[in-house]
Amino acid sequence: MAEQALVAVRAGFATLKTWPFTCRKAGQSPFLRELIVPFGRSGYVALFEIFGSTDVIVPAVRHQLEDDYH
Repeated sequence: MAEQALVAVRAGFATLKTWPFTCRKAGQSPFLRELIVPFGRSGYVALFEIFGSTDVIVPAVRHQLEDDYH
């Protein structure tokens, strides 16, 4: 199950290479965003920040049912 979750998260991260600005905003900055990664009945939320036109940093990933991680 954990390996399948990792595969799902990595697949979600792959979308950030092409469309990072399609993810929902996570604050005042248009560069701070959240990626929703579906998995099973819920999924994961990855907080990330966009730097320049090709760089993305992901400081946190959490399960959707966890408390807020900001």
